[in-house]
Amino acid sequence: MDVEEYTRALAAANRYGWAVLAAYGITWLVAAMAWAKASVRTAAIVTLFQGMVALPVALALTLLTPGPPPPHHAALESLSVTMATGQLLGLPIVIFLVLSRRYTLVPLGLVILLVVHFAPYSWLYGTPLYLVLGATIALAAALVSHRAEREGGPGSIVGAHRTCLSTGILMLSGAAVALAL
Repeated sequence: MDVEEYTRALAAANRYGWAVLAAYGITWLVAAMAWAKASVRTAAIVTLFQGMVALPVALALTLLTPGPPPPHHAALESLSVTMATGQLLGLPIVIFLVLSRRYTLVPLGLVILLVVHFAPYSWLYGTPLYLVLGATIALAAALVSHRAEREGGPGSIVGAHRTCLSTGILMLSGAAVALAL
């Protein structure tokens, strides 16, 4: 199986990653609720760890998704795992934000990791969806953060809440698009 055949088969088997987008979209919305209801420290921790809930849910949804079996290609599977784990390399920075009590920056730190993580998935699934979604999430986070700072000053809780909310909504929208492809 060549690379192009593998990426087409993977996209078909995973329905363009809809389950990952849906699971993470939901957990980003849970983080948004935490920013609206909990202390800033608690909200930051919920935001930091939302991926630990989303990943197993995404894997379960992927397994339950009807479709062809996933393809196998040792080198490309290794590349895919490396792409997925590469995002973990930035987590110490986000953890530093929590430890240094810069709680309201945690959502922005995670958005940066997320959107950089999305770019290779456009290639892997052979669709511009992840480039468009990454750019949209980045622009939305910048815009809502800027507006929140104008309204409430630097370090605004409102900005953290809106960043999580917009990210969750956009990821769920991306999941719907992925299912429609």
